Amino acid sequence: MTNKITRWNPSIIRVLGLMLGLMSVAAGAPAASEFEVAYLAYEQGDYRAALRRWRGLAAEGDARSQYNLGVMYADGRGVDRNAKTAIRWWRKAAGQGHTRAQHNLGLAYIGGEGGVQNYEKAAQWLKSAANQGFANSQYSLGKLYASGLGVEKSYVIALNLYHKAAAQGFPNASYNVGKAYRDGRGVEADLNEALNWFRKAAAAGYGRAQRNLASRLERGDGVVQDDVEALKWATLAMRQGAVGAHDIVERLRGRMSASDVARAEAMVRTVGD
Repeated sequence: MTNKITRWNPSIIRVLGLMLGLMSVAAGAPAASEFEVAYLAYEQGDYRAALRRWRGLAAEGDARSQYNLGVMYADGRGVDRNAKTAIRWWRKAAGQGHTRAQHNLGLAYIGGEGGVQNYEKAAQWLKSAANQGFANSQYSLGKLYASGLGVEKSYVIALNLYHKAAAQGFPNASYNVGKAYRDGRGVEADLNEALNWFRKAAAAGYGRAQRNLASRLERGDGVVQDDVEALKWATLAMRQGAVGAHDIVERLRGRMSASDVARAEAMVRTVGD
């Protein structure tokens, strides 16, 4: 389980946080106009100008600017990539209650970015962000509880956190709720309920859930066997790079009629629309 945790890709969630943070310009907030000027510079690709303005605001204690500086150092935009500097700015913003800074700081401690891996500190920061209702943190904290990293292992707490994140439309969490019902972890095993959650995650575009559903439909595992539906989900999963999806597509295409393949392709286009 430890390897699964450390293979998370913090940069993906961090990039999402960057966009949300940059777009969350509150009207009337301290130094809002200066922050917006920096934001426009960033949008235009003038990272040096954005950095210059955000550095000034960050030095004055503006948490949003501290957070965004951290992301720019983490991603190497306008500066050399420097995880330690990114973490230093996130720590300043996180100390002021900035949710996404707390989240990114938690992920940095999980991944050992900046040379330090500390699951206890990761859990502390993720709890702070999760308590503010941030779905990404609720999901990530749930993973820690499920693995017993930095916290006492508890499938019940993990499932509760997954439910909270899933209620906000976080597909990774919906998938993990499904796995909990499938495996009976934190709840009584219920394959029908598991499949409901897998379908929710698949419909929301989560590749692993789409591949899982395709595999079950191909084999008739807990569901009515349906090659057309299986090919639809396998194709969608393959487009997202889900491991094993290509093999499912190849097997299904090898045994299906041309008309059934065409039906599945039409269903894929409908999902895309």
